Amino acid sequence: MSKFTILLVSLLLFNCSEYQDVEKNKGQRINITEKHLEYHENGNVKVKGDLVKGIRQNTWYSFYENGNSWSESNYLFGKKNGIYKLFYSNGNLKVHGVYENNIKTGVWFFYLENGQFEKEIDFNEIEPNEKN
Repeated sequence: MSKFTILLVSLLLFNCSEYQDVEKNKGQRINITEKHLEYHENGNVKVKGDLVKGIRQNTWYSFYENGNSWSESNYLFGKKNGIYKLFYSNGNLKVHGVYENNIKTGVWFFYLENGQFEKEIDFNEIEPNEKN
């Protein structure tokens, strides 16, 4: 591998890192992604996810006190975007659907606590003010 190729790959990796130079911090490198964690009183994780400049980003997870998943939500610039899942405290899936720009879209599936399918709703057929 040539020295040029090694230099080019090094520069690409350096520029694609999650750090950013900030002029006002006199060139100090700061991490713009913060891991957010909240805990229940019993010590189990309650909420976890990424904050980018204080705004929710990527997948966020919420948990019941017993440790089972409560929800999984995907965020883009602080708005729900992508797959959304809500669970019962026993771990069974309750709701599964998709958000686009904080609005429910497409077909959402609803389940009973025992895991049995309950119903589906197509949010593309619902008036925009009734979707949330």
